Amino acid sequence: MPAQRLSVTLPEDILDILKTKTNRSSFIAESIREKAINDKRREIRSAAKRLQEHYAEDSDLNVFVELESEDFLE
Repeated sequence: MPAQRLSVTLPEDILDILKTKTNRSSFIAESIREKAINDKRREIRSAAKRLQEHYAEDSDLNVFVELESEDFLE
């Protein structure tokens, strides 16, 4: 996958963490990926909670019990 150089300004506490990593670019990339995945999961769970009331009222709809699928990541 092609990469691009990026210049960012980070707080000192984050720089201290990065100093302990051997491959800083990889660590940052993986951290951003994890954050994006967690944000998406949180968004989907929130939507499911908002819709849960509607599903409970209408027996023709399927109820969200839990979200186990990670299909949205692909």
